[in-house]
Amino acid sequence: MSDTLLRPDFTQALAARLQQGASINLTASHGLGRRRTLQDLRALLPGRMRVLYADMKFCVDDCAATLADLAAQAGIPDILNLGQLIEGLAANPDPALLILHNFDLLRSQPHDPLFDSALLPYLAHVVGHAQLALLVVCEDVYPDWPLPCEHQPLPPA
Repeated sequence: MSDTLLRPDFTQALAARLQQGASINLTASHGLGRRRTLQDLRALLPGRMRVLYADMKFCVDDCAATLADLAAQAGIPDILNLGQLIEGLAANPDPALLILHNFDLLRSQPHDPLFDSALLPYLAHVVGHAQLALLVVCEDVYPDWPLPCEHQPLPPA
């Protein structure tokens, strides 16, 4: 299996850390394999780990729809904010991973202002639950933007 991975050692280590409940801000410039790394990561994660995924590239203008989509992926109905989604995930004993791809678009582009109140303030709540992990994928690190994540640059392929 690892022969087909773009970065086998890195991706396996990333998968292991996320299975332990880590919160990571994975960074790399555009075109360096972030999307491929996410595909490889999904292939390595155990089947019982629920993976919820949102790509801000396609939903930066609609926070309500993004939250509804994440809730549908989790099988949790009627949430108003990320905190409610996290509570629902934490109530289930199976591990879960929330992947927010192209997350820095919420910083660099005009976006639905609901993200600022219904999503961003709740990211730190993931940290308090051992069976929950967070993977934020960005092009850069923003020291003035407090994400509750350890910074992890994507190594060269």
